[in-house]
Amino acid sequence: MADMIAEQRTLWAIRNEASVRFLYPSDLSEAAAADRRRRMLTAATRHHGVWAVLDGVLFLASALLTLIPGPNLVAYYFGIRMVGHYLSWRGARHGLDRLQWVSQAEPALAELGALADVPRATRAPRVAAIADALQLPRLAAYFDRAAVGNPG
Repeated sequence: MADMIAEQRTLWAIRNEASVRFLYPSDLSEAAAADRRRRMLTAATRHHGVWAVLDGVLFLASALLTLIPGPNLVAYYFGIRMVGHYLSWRGARHGLDRLQWVSQAEPALAELGALADVPRATRAPRVAAIADALQLPRLAAYFDRAAVGNPG
């Protein structure tokens, strides 16, 4: 759930930007990193577009519940989801079509990738140092959730 919210917040944030810095691991070529970014944004566009439409239909269908006295919590739920997915869809489309990406290889991200298989207790100080260096205060918590290796 936290990863989904972080992804949506990122897409919401980029929908109003003209240019953003794109850091990628230095052990990856710029072309490969750009291709991964494009594939992720394409998948996000599809995912959020489908859910925005589906939630919109369910929001409209929940209008039938207005016949029942009291707040229409179902409509609120689908309305909020519809808006959230729509804003994420807009951010992903903007990232694909109009956003200028300023790419930069980052050695710390390559090191971070190598730490995924290291036990948590061993890798935690280095992950925290990388998070501080990149000025990403929530990186260590995200990395612990996303690490595919031995979580310790």
